[in-house]
Amino acid sequence: MNGLSAAVVTACAASLIGAVVSGFVTDGGIKKILGLVLGAFTICAMIVPVSRAASDFSVNIDSHQSYGELTATADEACQKQLVNTTRQNLEVTLTAILNQNGIYPEKVEVILAFADENSIIISQVSIYISNSDISQTAKISQLTEQSFQIKPDIIRSEDE
Repeated sequence: MNGLSAAVVTACAASLIGAVVSGFVTDGGIKKILGLVLGAFTICAMIVPVSRAASDFSVNIDSHQSYGELTATADEACQKQLVNTTRQNLEVTLTAILNQNGIYPEKVEVILAFADENSIIISQVSIYISNSDISQTAKISQLTEQSFQIKPDIIRSEDE
């Protein structure tokens, strides 16, 4: 940015000097020659700072991420979004299954993990119930195992 401001300041100074000098010269052939010389001077005065600015300009690409790193970051973000959406859908589904059977859990948590690059598994299911639903623990386990093929952790709420 300093190179650009130097170029602008130099061009303005050269134009101002040219205008002052051409004001002292009378009309005629000398004024035309002086105009040509001052025009060349103004162009040279603009080219020198711009060329210096161009030579000082450098791009440091070492500090930027490579294409592979950017792609990996995008892939990881996509996988994370996929896992979050799947987790939310499974939690809503399990809550709906329990509600259909007269069980109203306080909270349902599903924890997912990657089995390999292309598959997600349910690693843990936690169901938080109130003290009044303790008698239905066996039914909650059975419904969860039928639906998700995993034994849930049933946790009693400490609120009551």
